[in-house]
Amino acid sequence: MNCNIIKDLLPSYIDGICSEDTVAAIEKHIEHCQGCKDTTQKMQQPTVQIVETNVEAAKEPFKRINKKRRFQVITAIMMTFILTIIGFQVVQDVGVVHQFFFPKVIAIAHITDDREEWQSISFSADLINDQDYVIYDSLFWKKEIINDANNENDVLLRVKDEKGDVIIDEILIPLGKGVKLDGLKRKEKYFFEIKAPQGRFSINAV
Repeated sequence: MNCNIIKDLLPSYIDGICSEDTVAAIEKHIEHCQGCKDTTQKMQQPTVQIVETNVEAAKEPFKRINKKRRFQVITAIMMTFILTIIGFQVVQDVGVVHQFFFPKVIAIAHITDDREEWQSISFSADLINDQDYVIYDSLFWKKEIINDANNENDVLLRVKDEKGDVIIDEILIPLGKGVKLDGLKRKEKYFFEIKAPQGRFSINAV
């Protein structure tokens, strides 16, 4: 049997579908023909090699996708972190922004006698420009009045509307504590009066 016939029969030989006589003839030929022997050995291995090659080739696009995805996630995390820091700095350092999100006005009251009379107080966001009323013009107002912890005594406060009518009467605010002012409406002017012993008092509206 010449080599060409052997090579034609090799696929059937490898698949095990040749007759016993054909198998014997092929194996006898292979023993004496190095070329056909090499061809047979190569034909017995290709499936594994091709599968491994195909698997690696199939993985390659996903590796590229995964690398790109990791880069996108890391970039997004870094951008979020940077924007958070910038936003925090803006809120803290830019007065208008800080005042919008964390509204607060301060009143400094000087009580010079013990006549126990109500005294009007004026509020300021910057301790420079005073106004004798508070307007809750933002959703971020807590509508809470605080007796600063650095004061010396408890204080009494009351709240009037634009007509001069008392709408919240005699709120006792302990030293260093705050009291919620329930019922006050947004975008309306409210006037505060204080009654306290002699001294200097810092009152915070938040």
